[in-house]
Amino acid sequence: MGGTFDPIHLGHLAAARVAMECAELDRVLFVPSGTPPHRGPAVASGAQRLEMSRLAIDSESAFEVSDVEIRRGGTSYTTDTLRELKRERPGDQLFLVLGWDAARQFSSWREPEEVRRLATIVVVSRPGSESPDATMLVAAGLDPAKTVLCVRPTPDISGSALRRAIAAGEPVRDLAPAVERYIAKHRLYMDNRDVGC
Repeated sequence: MGGTFDPIHLGHLAAARVAMECAELDRVLFVPSGTPPHRGPAVASGAQRLEMSRLAIDSESAFEVSDVEIRRGGTSYTTDTLRELKRERPGDQLFLVLGWDAARQFSSWREPEEVRRLATIVVVSRPGSESPDATMLVAAGLDPAKTVLCVRPTPDISGSALRRAIAAGEPVRDLAPAVERYIAKHRLYMDNRDVGC
């Protein structure tokens, strides 16, 4: 499960739990992105986003964090990440967990057919948006017969809204307590009004 995780929040953890249950996964590997090709750069550094991810999953034995994209640097393309994970974990069957907001852009990704070859796609529905059906999956460049669709409720949490709230000094409730303490200790997002969208 990739993302900027800027910051990682309870919605990410809920989506991972839904994917685990729905697709019968053994583990979920959280992969904070280096430089994502479809959005602007993260506000927090790669090291900070890795640490927040580790703190967020600390009590979840089936969750793990990988630094594969941060370590590699440059633009983070999913095909490169999946190839590297195949090399690092040759005995594992890979699944790529995507929220429907990201999955609907799948056909615009670099080498989408290679992504489909390297991993089974798991699409988790997003709150506040229509749940995808087979026609919508095809329009996004996904094969409905080879895509695991998880239509389950998850919290409607926005990373950009969290960053804005933190920058404005407003209370936030959608972070793991350890992540909230880390953000406060390192004053992340608080003195940066350019918090992205």
